Amino acid sequence: MFDSDSMPFNIPLPEWTSIWWKWLHSIPADTSPALDSTGQFCSKSQNFSRVWFLAGTFGDSVTRKCTIPYGRAILFPIITCIFSFALDPHLKTEEQLIKAVRKDIDTVEYLGLTIDQIDFKELNRFRVISNPFDDVIDGVKTKTVSDGYWIFVKPPKIGDHTIYFKGKNIDFFNEVMYNISIIPSP
Repeated sequence: MFDSDSMPFNIPLPEWTSIWWKWLHSIPADTSPALDSTGQFCSKSQNFSRVWFLAGTFGDSVTRKCTIPYGRAILFPIITCIFSFALDPHLKTEEQLIKAVRKDIDTVEYLGLTIDQIDFKELNRFRVISNPFDDVIDGVKTKTVSDGYWIFVKPPKIGDHTIYFKGKNIDFFNEVMYNISIIPSP
């Protein structure tokens, strides 16, 4: 795994989390990987040649299957949240966005991560807060800030893998099991 202060593919991890949110928000709800109960939308808008994004949920527990081409690193949040001027119009400054998102993630009560039956500990070291970034949410251009616990896995070997993650705070729960097949690149 990449450390939270690393620069995978010459991009700082906080910027990668912004890119991930823009990816998620660019996909219509009816094909959103975050609302997907099976993994059928896992390959939606995977436009980066070296990175594959996995989605959590909007407060649910699911098991998904996903096929990923060999050579892609994998980025996903154990638990994350955003605040934006579009979704949170009572917030008026970037500093208020940052304060609100930090306050929300400060309430995380549980983090769990297992990759190929290896349990990872000390997950607090994977907390990443983004800088304010431009985003489009529900067709509205807005300034957004993200905070959460992000995992950036180096490219797995060809074959079958499992990624299980779970996060909980005072008002949100996310639990996902991915059964992943890494296949030779086309």
